Amino acid sequence: MKRLIATVFVLLLYSFSFAAMKAPDFELKDEDGKVVKLSDLKNDIVVLNFWATTCHSCRKELPDLEKLYQQYKGKVKFYGIVIDTDDPKKIKNVKKEIGFSFPVLIGNYQVNEKYRIIGTPITYVIGKDNTIVKIFIGPQP
Repeated sequence: MKRLIATVFVLLLYSFSFAAMKAPDFELKDEDGKVVKLSDLKNDIVVLNFWATTCHSCRKELPDLEKLYQQYKGKVKFYGIVIDTDDPKKIKNVKKEIGFSFPVLIGNYQVNEKYRIIGTPITYVIGKDNTIVKIFIGPQP
């Protein structure tokens, strides 16, 4: 129990350390090879979901994110950032299998470091001013 409390405490400190911080910029390719830069998305609300193809919690959460994507399409930019493969064919197959359509960016070590990705899923909500508004660590109900 003490270990669980310590882990929760560390995760809370970890999430608060980003409060009111500018989102780190990145330049990543999507599954079609198109380059996406976060700095090009200023003046947009952006949701970044870091996930892995082998993550069971991610697979359960992604269809719920798809519903939000469909509901807020045109108002909010949604991107999945996959951290365990750079194979576009595999990404497209997993998207079809799970049932989601929002764009997926191919993550890399530098982005994982900038966003402190220690596990998946982790979702960042970034405001129009490029400030991190909220971080969701772990699957969300």
